Amino acid sequence: MAVGTARSRTTAAAAVVGLVVAAAALLSPAAVGDVEEVKALLEIRAALVDTSRVLDGWDAAAGRGDPCGWPMVTCYQGQVYELSLTHQNLSGTLSPAIGRLTLLQNLSLCNNAISGPIPDIIGRMESLQSLDLSNNHFTGSIPSTLGSLNKLLYLKLNNNSLSGPIPHSLATAPMISTLDLSFNNLSGNWPIFHARIHVLLGGNPLLNTPAEEPLDLPMQNPIDTEVEYGPEGRLGHLKHFKFKEIKKATNNFSQRNILGEGGYGIVYKGCLPDGTIVAVKRLKTHVLDVGDDQFHTEVGVIGLVVHRNLLHLTGFCTTNEERLLVYPYMPNGTVASKLHEHVNDKPALDWSRRKRIALNVARGLLYLHEQCDPKIIHRDIKASNILLDQHLEAAIADFGLAKLVDHGVSRVITEARGTLGRMPPESFMTGHSSEKSDVFGFGFLLIELITGRETLELHENEYENGGILDWARELLEQNQLSSFVDMKIRNNYDSVELEEMVQIALLCTMYKPEHRPKMSEVVRMLEEGDGVAEKWEAMKDVEEPNPDSPGYLFPVVDYDADQSNSIELRAIELSGPR
Repeated sequence: MAVGTARSRTTAAAAVVGLVVAAAALLSPAAVGDVEEVKALLEIRAALVDTSRVLDGWDAAAGRGDPCGWPMVTCYQGQVYELSLTHQNLSGTLSPAIGRLTLLQNLSLCNNAISGPIPDIIGRMESLQSLDLSNNHFTGSIPSTLGSLNKLLYLKLNNNSLSGPIPHSLATAPMISTLDLSFNNLSGNWPIFHARIHVLLGGNPLLNTPAEEPLDLPMQNPIDTEVEYGPEGRLGHLKHFKFKEIKKATNNFSQRNILGEGGYGIVYKGCLPDGTIVAVKRLKTHVLDVGDDQFHTEVGVIGLVVHRNLLHLTGFCTTNEERLLVYPYMPNGTVASKLHEHVNDKPALDWSRRKRIALNVARGLLYLHEQCDPKIIHRDIKASNILLDQHLEAAIADFGLAKLVDHGVSRVITEARGTLGRMPPESFMTGHSSEKSDVFGFGFLLIELITGRETLELHENEYENGGILDWARELLEQNQLSSFVDMKIRNNYDSVELEEMVQIALLCTMYKPEHRPKMSEVVRMLEEGDGVAEKWEAMKDVEEPNPDSPGYLFPVVDYDADQSNSIELRAIELSGPR
């Protein structure tokens, strides 16, 4: 068995050489600088045993020479800065080629069965901020060079088979705030750690050292004493802004700089001293107590996840009277607002752009649900929470209601929060939330993209037998979906793609969570169109509660008599700070 394994790995390694040659030939001129990263990723793949074939997409020979389009690889300006292979049933070893991803900031291989030593070269990856190798079978000693990484904030090596002493360098690491070495075979005396480091060492045969005072070592980029910080102050990779910096950037929070306003907060456009344009979210003072939980959640969640389709957090500021979040400025605003815009008498978002936005959001949700550990449930997916950059690429924003959930947990119970009208029935009626709650919200987002209108808005004489989902289903069955499409698009859409989009939307918004697809299925359906019709045929007649029964989806709401000429079930926000 060992000989066969060795031969298979030799064969795989040899195959890498051919793939790398092909990669060099296939890469476009704009991606030539990524050749070394392609080589490194292919060598990493060759050293791993991928029984589930999740890395089949890492294939330069198939015409995908740009690694930025490969699954579980995230890039910034054409360079790999995150590799997230969590829960992928991988074994084998981690190749030293990992060290050639010189701009890698986040590496997560947790919850696999990878064995062998931790490559020493990782200790020379100067851009690394987060390293999670937990819940694997790594052996050998911990490289002492890990403690000299000047940007490393989070180090999780727990639940492996590592042995030997704890390197003293980890105790005095310049930026580490979380260190988990629990449940290994580490031995010897454990060093005295800096007081700011949160350390977990349980499950090791370590010897306690004599009690001494924690080391009083200076931190790089010390926290500004002008500002008071809560738990979020530990997120050292985020910029800690002074209040006077934000005040100056927004021209003293000038009304001219307001980008948007909700019941809980105002978003301002700002300009930093280096010329960077940002968006500043400022909680209103009367909701600081109510909104602190959402503020801390948003800092904690967005500060740790990195994906091209998630709005990343630039920094934050807190004082006794203020809570502010600083984001990159997204020049094209929200999808909700863009759906109503025209450019040269044409819709700002044509059909192909709407379909691309749907895929962007689906990929972002897939990352949150299946590639983060713990997984993250957003709980408020809607067009007004999706922002568009200068290229009309979509990014999910507003994580104030997000919940972090362990992968072994199927759902959480919380108070009903979100947007009434887009909340799944299980969340509204019982408080149950799961990743299928986000799938439900995504289905309504597809309806918004298709119709260009507020999700639940039905005009007079448009449809009298139910809500917009019932109308969509009836039009689908009658092959009359042309009347469901945003009039601004006219006939400039693909009728096959339209039918598939409506089918996916109806699958995502099924009453029972177990009947809805996972986001990985949704991404495949949107990317390839394969299996959509078959999935719909299999599920369209599944028995579900009667839509006419009281409380089927939403509570009974009394509307003014003046509104009797139209059915306008507008979204009501139950969420936190916006």
